[in-house]
Amino acid sequence: MLYEIYGNLESEQVIVALPALGERKEMYKELANQLKEYKMIAFDLPGHNQAVQDDYSIATYIEFIKKTLDELEVSSAHFIGNSIGGWIIQEMYSVYPEKVSSLLLLDGGFYFLGDRVDMDSDEEIQLPIVEKLEDLQAAITEMVYEMEGLSENTYSNLNSYMLGNFVLKNDLYMHHSNEEALNSLNQEILHHNYCLQADINIPFNLLIAKNNVDEISQQKLQQFKNTHPSAKVKVIENGYHFLPITNPKEVTEFIRTNI
Repeated sequence: MLYEIYGNLESEQVIVALPALGERKEMYKELANQLKEYKMIAFDLPGHNQAVQDDYSIATYIEFIKKTLDELEVSSAHFIGNSIGGWIIQEMYSVYPEKVSSLLLLDGGFYFLGDRVDMDSDEEIQLPIVEKLEDLQAAITEMVYEMEGLSENTYSNLNSYMLGNFVLKNDLYMHHSNEEALNSLNQEILHHNYCLQADINIPFNLLIAKNNVDEISQQKLQQFKNTHPSAKVKVIENGYHFLPITNPKEVTEFIRTNI
């Protein structure tokens, strides 16, 4: 299944949630647990579980989302997107504005990545392959605990989630993503600007993870505020890039107040 429905299945308040590049719909599970009054439809990105298809483009993915919402009889929804999801939900609004009640960017989507001179647009992402489970577990635990100041419950959820990103195949632990799909999506946001270029007449807000803010993103953040003066922007203290799973309480509070 390329999507999962969480929360109150009868609710008319629907959230559509898109994950970060290389991540899974399950990154929204804890957030959905805290937003039980909403129906949340969390989608996987193209290439999930090493799926192979002819076209990994954002345009094709948006058509899939639109078709799924039509099949589920969802006339419109609040869209939230982490990282690459932030760019994709803006394109969803550009193509199908009638389907979008509000937009919430989660540490991504607020500027065109192609503007960053420090990024190599030709470099391909190579996914890790691990032979031993104990080595994989050790690497994930080390990465998780580099994020300082989180609760023990969050560390546990994050560790379990990250381990779930790997599947056992031919006695090797491989990342769930199809590498071709991952690179195709990455190249698309590096070469095409999906950022909305003018203020819009629906709620359009942004949450930023403070621990990932550098000088360039600070400058781009001000440009975003200038382009979208009606947008609410909040910097999450002790926030990390995967906000739905590292900072679900703060994201929940913002959603309840602002959508």
